Parts: sequence; C-alpha cells; structure tokens
Amino acid sequence: MLRLRLALAARLDRLESIVRRIVERIGWPQRWLQEYITYTNEPRMALEEFWVRYVLKRIEVQPLFKKQMTEQEALHFYRTSDYMLLRNLVHRRHSAWRRVLVTMRGRTGSLLEWGCGVAPISAWVQAKRPGWRFDLYDIVGSPHFKYAEWRIQRRSSSPVHDVATLVDVLEHVSDPMHTTHQVLAELRPGGYLHWNFISNERQNDLDLASPKQHAETVAYLYQALDLVWEKNGYRVSRKR
Repeated sequence: MLRLRLALAARLDRLESIVRRIVERIGWPQRWLQEYITYTNEPRMALEEFWVRYVLKRIEVQPLFKKQMTEQEALHFYRTSDYMLLRNLVHRRHSAWRRVLVTMRGRTGSLLEWGCGVAPISAWVQAKRPGWRFDLYDIVGSPHFKYAEWRIQRRSSSPVHDVATLVDVLEHVSDPMHTTHQVLAELRPGGYLHWNFISNERQNDLDLASPKQHAETVAYLYQALDLVWEKNGYRVSRKR
C-alpha cells in the first residue's frame, strides 16, 4: 500500500510542478518570489529583476566550476557566495513533496532535512503537518542556510527523527559514506529515508564525491536499509 501511495504522490508532485511552470509563464504571482522579496525587504523587486540578479551571479561564479575544487575551497565558496541561495530558489521553485508527506505518519514527529539548501522540503510540508518539527543541517553561516533557518520556524531539538532526507546532497560532500552513517544514526528504527545520488556528467557543479565513493555509498544504503520504493533514482528506504 505504501508503494502505491508513494507512486501516486510522485505523479501528483510531477503534475504540480508542470502546473506551476505553466502559470509562471502566463505571469501568475509566484509564492517563492514573494517569500524572497520579504526576506530581502525589497518590496519593489520584479520577477525580471530577480532573473537579472541570478544570471549575473551565475556568470560571476562560472569560472569556479571549470576546475576541481578541494573540500576547503568548496566550503569557502558556499560560505561567502549567495549564488547557491539563488540557484536553490530557481531549481526548487516548482517542486512539491507529497512523497515525503506520505511517510510523515502521525500528528507529531520530527523530520531531518540534511544538506537542506533553502529547505524546500520542510517549507512545503510544514503547513500540512502542523504538529511536526524540523531539523535542518547545512553549512552554518552560508547565505542559503540563513534563508532556510528564516523560513522554517518550527525547529526540532530531538536527537532522533522519524523521517530524514538526503536529496541532491551526497554528490556534493567529500565523504558521502560518513554522511550516510551520520544521518542513519539520527533516524529511528522504522523511520524513512528519502535519498538519491546524482551523477553529474557535465561536471558543472561542485561534485566532491568520486565515482568509487558513489558506488560504495549506494551499495551500503541498499544493504543497511529496506528499499520501499524507487523511481528514476529517487529512493525511499525504511530503517530496520
């Protein structure tokens, strides 16, 4: 039954993403932009101004992606540039997360969004699970994490969580195996982990994990958890 619910949720998430793209093209007001305007306290910002800001920032940082960064160089970039804040807003502005919502059972609980960026998952589900609290993990002091903390008010202080997410994260850390151990240690038995591991063949992003680490981490997660559902590289697993 859970697999069917996850499959249906994924279809609805895809449908909502398509609808959002359509209404954006016809000029319908976008909630993500209004939220960013509130955060920056720039009430006169137009959508076109946001896109100009994003494009200029992308041009500015593009030379950095043409060389292989060390972990320390990547951390410095994340802490000092607001590009990842803008990029996360752009790439997640149409996303929906019924897939995660399906696994958030009960009126209360705790969700861990590891490598949260601007916390798109927590931001989407929090209105639908008012009794739940949310733990965010990312680079402290970075512009994107400051934005995530601003938008998520119901913060969790629990050492263990009912649901955890590692979505579009593992390829960006230098030791993905260590990260998975850390997250699984904070997940309750019977809790659900949403995870993927994207291979960036174009090498136009800050991918720090090697192909060997990629393969080893995926193999470990398949062994350590019970796979509940998988579609297009997006996996939902249950902790034994």
